[in-house]
Amino acid sequence: MASQAMQSLEMMHRVSADTVREASFDLTARQFAVLLAIFMRPGPHAVRELAARLDLPKPAVTRALDVLEKYGFVRRKRDRADKRDVSVHRTVKGAVFLYDYGENVAHRAEETATCPSWIPESPPQDPTLQQAI
Repeated sequence: MASQAMQSLEMMHRVSADTVREASFDLTARQFAVLLAIFMRPGPHAVRELAARLDLPKPAVTRALDVLEKYGFVRRKRDRADKRDVSVHRTVKGAVFLYDYGENVAHRAEETATCPSWIPESPPQDPTLQQAI
């Protein structure tokens, strides 16, 4: 039986391939982490709170939000009383994207778990490494 790590990696590979093949947008790992942070807890969210939760600098979160907002996955709103304060809100488009993504993850996880025969049990051994030891 294949290791759990190899099954997880194979499932991630399939989901990633599906996503880049089918999507008209391509999120980085950081952008995806910010999107999940927004959708996994009720909002609205402050940029500083997202940065603290993800242990990222605020400018990195802001850049990720720029892309997520461009795709329509989130919406930023300035506070009328304090123009420096920005809250981040979920959108329906972002929710639909993540729901579809989650459905694909569940499908690929089930598929990977029920068909592990093509996953190697352990990484192939390089004979040149064996000689060096």
